[in-house]
Formats: sequence, structure tokens, C-alpha cells
Amino acid sequence: MDEVDRGSLDPTIGRSIVAFGAEEACSLESRAAIVAAGEVLTDLIAHDLGDVAARREAFNAEVYLPPAWRIGLDEDFMAGMANAMTSVTTGLTNPIWDGPANLAEQLGLRAILDYAADVVPEFWKIEDRARLEDDVMELRERGFQDTDHEFLFEPEMDGIDKSDVGAHLGMQSLSKRDAFKRFMNR
Repeated sequence: MDEVDRGSLDPTIGRSIVAFGAEEACSLESRAAIVAAGEVLTDLIAHDLGDVAARREAFNAEVYLPPAWRIGLDEDFMAGMANAMTSVTTGLTNPIWDGPANLAEQLGLRAILDYAADVVPEFWKIEDRARLEDDVMELRERGFQDTDHEFLFEPEMDGIDKSDVGAHLGMQSLSKRDAFKRFMNR
């Protein structure tokens, strides 16, 4: 899509993103990209939930789930993911949100930030893409108490959470069955 074909993203929608000190740390345009990403991802997960309920493949799951988790999706799991995404999008509008409370919410926040930085600029005109990338990085640093979930996207690290190294690092479970289990420190 050409620059001229893309519409502008209404920056005023970004006013709702206030978690992690976003008002002071991020541009209004960057926060608008995060709102747009959250709305799109919420819709994608809802569509996947409908597909799984109808015994069809969750077509969009690669956008928000690690590869190993896309196998054997069921309606309960997808409903949990939809709830986690709603929790994250709501949390981003709360100035005192502590951040993701479980692994599913971590994946939701990661997906929103990735989508805001990588996909939103392809559909809407973003005036300062470098600033958007910096703002997304800033929110990553502020929003995640740990980054254990990133190991889910590195197949060679499969099982690290159950290893001696994982135990030494105090890693949480990275198991799909524990996706909705609240973190102990929350």
C-alpha cells in the first residue's frame, strides 16, 4: 500500500492509554497505535474463538500465540485468551495497572506491542515511526516484570522453565495448561 493510500490514525484515541506512565513517556500517536492494535487483536481472537467453536482452524493464532501453543486449541482455551486480551486492553487504560497477571496476559501485551510497532504503520500513516518503535520499547520495559514468555518463541529453549537453569532463575511455568494461572507475586 502506498503512503498516499493510507489513512491517518486519529491520535486522540491514544488518550486512553495511560498504564505504565504512558502519558509522560509516549507520544499520543504511539498510544493511538496501541489502541488500534488492541482493537484489531481483540477482533482476531474473537474470530478465532468462533472458528474453534465451529471446529475450524484458528486462522489468526500465529499473531498472538507461540508456535507450540497453536496445536490442539479448544474453545475453553480460546475463551481464556479472549478474556486475557480484554484484561490487557482494559489494563492499558488504567494508570495503576500492575501489568500482566498471568502468562496469557503477557502474550496479549506482547502481541499488542508487536502489532502496534510492526503492523499498524502498514495500514495507517504514522508520522514518526522511529518514535513509535522507541515508545513501544519503553512500554515493554515498563510493562513486563519478567520476559520469561519470550522463551516460548525460541523452540531451542523448550523446557527451560522445567530445567535447573529455570529453577535457578525462578522462572514461572511456560506450559499452555498454566497460561491462566495467576503469577504468585500478584
